[in-house]
Amino acid sequence: MADAPLITSEEFDTLEAEWAALWARVGDATPFQHPAWYRVWLRHFGSGTSPVFLSIRRGEHLVGVAALDMDREEARQLGDHNVQDYAGPLALGGEEAAVAAGVLEWLREDLTPGAVFWGLAKDSPMRDALAEAAEAGGWESSESHEAVCPGVDLPGDFEAFVGGLSKHDRHELRRKMRNFEAAGAVEFTSLAEASAVAGEMDTLFRLMRASRGDKDEFLTPVMEAFFRDLATTFAGLGMLRLAKLRLDGVTVAMTLSFEHAGTTFLYNSGYDPEFSRLAVGLVSKASAIRESIERGGKRFDFLRGDEEYKRRLGGVDREVVTMRLRAG
Repeated sequence: MADAPLITSEEFDTLEAEWAALWARVGDATPFQHPAWYRVWLRHFGSGTSPVFLSIRRGEHLVGVAALDMDREEARQLGDHNVQDYAGPLALGGEEAAVAAGVLEWLREDLTPGAVFWGLAKDSPMRDALAEAAEAGGWESSESHEAVCPGVDLPGDFEAFVGGLSKHDRHELRRKMRNFEAAGAVEFTSLAEASAVAGEMDTLFRLMRASRGDKDEFLTPVMEAFFRDLATTFAGLGMLRLAKLRLDGVTVAMTLSFEHAGTTFLYNSGYDPEFSRLAVGLVSKASAIRESIERGGKRFDFLRGDEEYKRRLGGVDREVVTMRLRAG
């Protein structure tokens, strides 16, 4: 008979290395569940939070981690959905039920009457495990739509990807890429070294602001510092690429993406509106998809938002939900 799981609260520094090793073993883990993500987020936005890190173990083996922000009335998933596209407890494959039940057991013993888990992919095993654990433990639960994260599975070559689009989208993408390539000397490069990424962040911020009016208000000095720290940290882990699309030596668009286990996560992007007639925003993202395929990528996740370009590039919605629980 397998050992019963042991649920404890641990200090972040004590748990971090083991957490990172567990994360590497979880096939569908996202960058947003890596301990480095929480370290960076807490460094910039942790003031006023009460973080608790729960470990779930079988014997000596860590099988799950949950990062929570605690107060008297409820526990909330630690973090911020405005910058963190997926969230929820991390569990080794096959241990989701034990992790979900363990987290709710710890909350009940802590006399925490409510919990909010946001950032859960509706089709994820953890979402199902939390729902089942809540029902079994007598928790009242409700679920609400939070966002969509469109994504597309990638074939073995870019032409096959383009061929898999609808007739209209296929025709339009080919036409726009031809028009862009005919406009001058084209270059698409991606940077992976932390120092190189750091050197291009100002350009990314400029293009983000230029391409979307609401980004100027969003990109506060604190938020810029967070993105810089996040980019260099994950570049140092070998999990980030900053790509530049250039025309006649001018950077006209950029994309910032995470990479893990064959999936590219498109996190931020921007383009120069002066070149919008050449559809440089769409072309830069298609170029990022092409590079992902060439590097052996299996999936491209556009992350949160229902922008039309995501559908034009084959994106299929993946729903993200919030689950609210009250102790019965």
